[in-house]
Amino acid sequence: MPRGPGLCLDGAVQKLLCMCPVDFHGIFQLDERRRDAVIALGIFLIESDLQHKDNVVPYLLRLLKGLPKVQWIEESNARKGRDYLCKYAVPCLIGISRAFGRYSNSEEALLSKLFPKIPPHSLRVPEELEGIRRRSFNDFRSILPSSLLTVCQEGTLKRKASSVSSITQVSPERGLPPPSSPGGPSAIHYFEGSYLPDGSALDPDYYFSTISSSFSVSPLFNGINNKEFNIPLEMLRQLLNMVKQIVGDSLLKTLDAVLAEVTETGSSTDLYYKTFSDPLYLAQFKMLRDTLYYMKDLPNSFVKEVHDFVLEQFNSSQSELQKILHDVDRLHNELSPLKLRCQANAACVDLMVWAVKDEQNAENLCIKLSEKLQSKTSSKVIIAHLPLLICCLQGLGRLCERFPVVVHSVNPSLRDFLVIPSPVLVKLYKYHSQYHTVGGNDIKISVTNEHSESTLNVMPGKKGQPSMYEQLRDIAIDNICRCLKAGLTIDSVIVEAFLASLSNRLYISQENDKEAHLIPDHTIRALGHIAVALRDTPKMMEPILQILQQKFCQPPSHLDVLIIDQLGCLVITGNQYIYSEVWNLFQQISVKASSVVYSATKDYKDHGYRHCSLAVINALANIAANIQVEHLVDELLMNLLELFVQLGLEGKRASERASEKGPALKASSSAGNLGVLIPVIAVVSIQ
Repeated sequence: MPRGPGLCLDGAVQKLLCMCPVDFHGIFQLDERRRDAVIALGIFLIESDLQHKDNVVPYLLRLLKGLPKVQWIEESNARKGRDYLCKYAVPCLIGISRAFGRYSNSEEALLSKLFPKIPPHSLRVPEELEGIRRRSFNDFRSILPSSLLTVCQEGTLKRKASSVSSITQVSPERGLPPPSSPGGPSAIHYFEGSYLPDGSALDPDYYFSTISSSFSVSPLFNGINNKEFNIPLEMLRQLLNMVKQIVGDSLLKTLDAVLAEVTETGSSTDLYYKTFSDPLYLAQFKMLRDTLYYMKDLPNSFVKEVHDFVLEQFNSSQSELQKILHDVDRLHNELSPLKLRCQANAACVDLMVWAVKDEQNAENLCIKLSEKLQSKTSSKVIIAHLPLLICCLQGLGRLCERFPVVVHSVNPSLRDFLVIPSPVLVKLYKYHSQYHTVGGNDIKISVTNEHSESTLNVMPGKKGQPSMYEQLRDIAIDNICRCLKAGLTIDSVIVEAFLASLSNRLYISQENDKEAHLIPDHTIRALGHIAVALRDTPKMMEPILQILQQKFCQPPSHLDVLIIDQLGCLVITGNQYIYSEVWNLFQQISVKASSVVYSATKDYKDHGYRHCSLAVINALANIAANIQVEHLVDELLMNLLELFVQLGLEGKRASERASEKGPALKASSSAGNLGVLIPVIAVVSIQ
């Protein structure tokens, strides 16, 4: 509505109010014209900075209260009724299902997340963070697992600096596949849910372009803490009965038939949905899950009713999935029935985990979820199955936390999924390796002019995002950690036994299997994550440190870089003994590698630790940016300065030895290896 000095706002508001629905004996009558008037009234209220709110807001509240009994006035025309059903009624039902039971995890309202004042793409780094980035002169590869990232980055400027700029994922230039490709980068919404596990939301465009998306994330993600809210039991029963009716075959088939008829006649050309059944089916189960999951003290009879209904739907959907596996034409379409059904099944898994109340049912559900994890999945449909696989992994972890007695049966299943490894992981790795070159461990050090202007994108590009393979692998490891932590409450040696079975996988022969190199890779990552997750458990990190030390450079391989990454993570936890042991190793690597660099006569048969010396620098940078224990920060600075001097003296001695045997070397020729320590010293100095 235009605003200007010549417009009588009182008259305009009064005219709009007259066009809006009128309360007649407690019932509002609504048609398209009156609906448009209500929308115009709302737009005026917002755009005018709440002018005439004393008259407009009470009316809108009365209308809102009367909506359940609203009477829609429509011409008695069958075709127009079908058009209205397909164009407005069912999409509105889907929309209400996407909104019901959702609320913001922060002080910012959900409406503000959909329509942010500042577009995400225009976000800029705060000036103080930009200054830190320029002074730190570095661009290192992050080694932190998610379980350690949260601990290291709480509430300080250092958290912002390290998470945004100081330590960033670096990868070589490469061609990027489309987002739907299994090998390409993947946001977490491929794994069901549009709240990220840290509670933040995705780009608003996601909600407008993704079928049945909502402000929700699988509640099984570790660390998600939602506020508890209460809904009357009778309303929950009505909700459950409504869901049962909506997801029934008869109603869904009828809606699809009406939509097909309307589409065929061409009476409505702006229909977005090709079918209603799958989007509506998915929206109902996500709504039911998000509404019930944080309810407390519900009657067992109601919980059992939910469980039986969801289990029935889960089992029937498994057979339904087999029917649509060959729907190749629509397989990679956003409306793929396979994709939407798998997401609905994932929500069913969440609900079944929620509904389990005793150990026997928990054991039975663990068996069902473990079987699903080990089932073979065709490469053509692997993306569609990811939400379901993720919820199975998270479900097993959650069940172990609730019923520790099931840990002994769950741990072998999760271990085998990771280190056999699972056929799904192997297939995803093949896609991943097509788009991620082997040089991903290289370190890039960029020196920036203090006075030059540099910009930093707060939203990392797709190059920095982990692939589907990496996310699935890490979620499996995280849930192994959850199970072990839960198992310690009933078995004090469960971790020791698990480490013994896991470490044996480091020495599996890799000659006959092309993917066998994944076994030690996954094993080393799991060892590092377990040490971090159980860092507060006495005498838990030392045996893992010993296993990693024994494997390091025995024989030298690409795994040594990964081992160094895990050792760096162990140091960041703040354990003094671990710090001393790892520092001695890092110092030895740096000195020995530099002696080869400074040698005048290059003997390429003896590279020392050169293949992993840059990984040590990278690990030290991560430690410098994230270690929290104050006396260790001081000790690290002193050790780095001592190492800097030691490397300089080593270069000087090498230069003197070289001059005795031939032409003297310039002093600058032995200074190159000192430069890599300067960014690390800069980072720790800032802390």
